[in-house]
Amino acid sequence: MLMTPTVNIHGAAELMKVHPKTVLDLIGEGALPAAKVGRAYVLMTKDVVSHIEQQIIAQTAARMRAPTKASRPGRSRANSRTASPSGANGAR
Repeated sequence: MLMTPTVNIHGAAELMKVHPKTVLDLIGEGALPAAKVGRAYVLMTKDVVSHIEQQIIAQTAARMRAPTKASRPGRSRANSRTASPSGANGAR
Protein backbone atom coordinates (compact mmCIF):
# COMPACT_ATOMS: atom_id res chain seq x y z
CA MET A 1 0.00 0.00 0.00
CA LEU A 2 1.46 3.33 -1.07
CA MET A 3 1.20 5.97 1.64
CA THR A 4 0.64 9.53 0.55
CA PRO A 5 1.97 12.38 2.70
CA THR A 6 -1.55 13.57 3.50
CA VAL A 7 -4.96 12.01 4.09
CA ASN A 8 -8.48 13.31 4.46
CA ILE A 9 -10.92 12.33 7.22
CA HIS A 10 -11.91 9.11 5.47
CA GLY A 11 -8.29 8.17 4.79
CA ALA A 12 -7.36 8.72 8.42
CA ALA A 13 -10.39 6.71 9.55
CA GLU A 14 -9.36 3.86 7.28
CA LEU A 15 -5.80 3.87 8.67
CA MET A 16 -7.10 3.93 12.24
CA LYS A 17 -9.90 1.40 11.60
CA VAL A 18 -12.48 3.75 13.11
CA HIS A 19 -15.52 5.70 11.94
CA PRO A 20 -14.81 9.12 10.32
CA LYS A 21 -16.80 10.76 13.18
CA THR A 22 -14.19 9.41 15.60
CA VAL A 23 -11.46 11.15 13.59
CA LEU A 24 -13.43 14.42 13.71
CA ASP A 25 -13.81 14.02 17.48
CA LEU A 26 -10.04 13.48 17.88
CA ILE A 27 -9.36 16.59 15.78
CA GLY A 28 -11.82 18.60 17.89
CA GLU A 29 -10.14 17.42 21.10
CA GLY A 30 -6.72 18.40 19.75
CA ALA A 31 -5.50 14.80 19.96
CA LEU A 32 -4.96 14.63 16.21
CA PRO A 33 -3.41 17.57 14.34
CA ALA A 34 -5.27 18.69 11.21
CA ALA A 35 -5.82 21.75 9.05
CA LYS A 36 -8.99 22.78 7.31
CA VAL A 37 -8.24 23.55 3.68
CA GLY A 38 -11.39 24.87 2.07
CA ARG A 39 -14.21 22.73 3.42
CA ALA A 40 -12.14 19.59 4.08
CA TYR A 41 -9.70 18.59 6.77
CA VAL A 42 -6.20 17.51 5.78
CA LEU A 43 -4.03 15.41 8.08
CA MET A 44 -0.43 14.38 7.74
CA THR A 45 -0.25 10.61 7.36
CA LYS A 46 2.75 10.53 9.70
CA ASP A 47 0.67 12.26 12.40
CA VAL A 48 -2.10 9.67 12.08
CA VAL A 49 0.40 6.80 12.25
CA SER A 50 2.11 8.47 15.21
CA HIS A 51 -1.23 8.72 17.03
CA ILE A 52 -1.86 5.02 16.41
CA GLU A 53 1.62 4.15 17.72
CA GLN A 54 1.07 6.26 20.87
CA GLN A 55 -2.24 4.50 21.53
CA ILE A 56 -0.66 1.08 21.08
CA ILE A 57 2.15 1.93 23.50
CA ALA A 58 -0.19 3.44 26.12
CA GLN A 59 -2.73 0.62 25.98
CA THR A 60 -0.08 -2.08 26.04
CA ALA A 61 1.55 -0.47 29.08
CA ALA A 62 -1.84 -0.31 30.82
CA ARG A 63 -2.45 -4.00 30.15
CA MET A 64 0.98 -4.86 31.52
CA ARG A 65 0.18 -3.00 34.78
CA ALA A 66 -3.30 -4.51 35.19
CA PRO A 67 -3.61 -7.54 37.45
CA THR A 68 -4.44 -10.79 35.74
CA LYS A 69 -7.39 -12.96 36.77
CA ALA A 70 -5.05 -15.50 38.37
CA SER A 71 -3.44 -12.94 40.67
CA ARG A 72 -6.62 -11.31 41.95
CA PRO A 73 -7.10 -11.59 45.70
CA GLY A 74 -10.18 -13.35 47.08
CA ARG A 75 -11.70 -16.78 47.02
CA SER A 76 -10.73 -19.16 44.30
CA ARG A 77 -13.29 -21.27 42.53
CA ALA A 78 -12.19 -24.36 44.49
CA ASN A 79 -12.83 -22.58 47.82
CA SER A 80 -16.31 -21.44 46.84
CA ARG A 81 -17.79 -24.95 47.23
CA THR A 82 -16.91 -25.57 50.85
CA ALA A 83 -19.45 -26.93 53.31
CA SER A 84 -21.68 -24.48 55.09
CA PRO A 85 -20.87 -23.72 58.75
CA SER A 86 -23.90 -25.70 59.92
CA GLY A 87 -22.80 -28.80 58.03
CA ALA A 88 -26.10 -28.93 56.11
CA ASN A 89 -24.46 -29.60 52.75
CA GLY A 90 -24.90 -33.26 51.96
CA ALA A 91 -25.52 -34.26 55.61
CA ARG A 92 -27.75 -37.31 56.08
